[in-house]
Amino acid sequence: MSRTAAHRADALARRSVFSVLGMVKAGATLVVALVLSLSVVGGTYASLSASQSIALVSSSGATSTTITAGSADLSVSADAIALTGLYPGVARSAQFTVSNTGATNLALTLDSITGPTAANGLTATLASGTCAAPGAAVSSGALGVTVAPAASTTLCLSVALPLTAPSTAQGAASSLVVSISGRQP
Repeated sequence: MSRTAAHRADALARRSVFSVLGMVKAGATLVVALVLSLSVVGGTYASLSASQSIALVSSSGATSTTITAGSADLSVSADAIALTGLYPGVARSAQFTVSNTGATNLALTLDSITGPTAANGLTATLASGTCAAPGAAVSSGALGVTVAPAASTTLCLSVALPLTAPSTAQGAASSLVVSISGRQP
């Protein structure tokens, strides 16, 4: 065999080995890429869910599927509160009762007191408790008291005419509207 022919046969054998090695490398690279992509993306997916219907049983043993919502109601027991005889530097207080006539606990909040203005000079606050021993007074916001169903609480309304009241407040008549709400805690 001539040198050229031997060189060609040797080159062909090397190319065959390299092409086999190249195919093995390419296959291994493909397997590694496939394994990595499945481990990153995830190769299997499942969506599992289960449900079970239940029958509600009353205390008498009867099966029932009726659910009744509770109620939330407040009532105020107070007559019109007369806060007369105010003059600069004097405050008057009056207490009233708020009852929970609903079926759930209610946390009381003072939504607003309308009526005090710059023209009449009045200031007003509301506190939980009796006027003899009131809690923290607020002009709006949480009163810090929760009323149970069929229970009541006493609140104290304080109205003042500060020393700095304008002269336009002299002899003026005003009315106040106190808005209280109860929210389930």
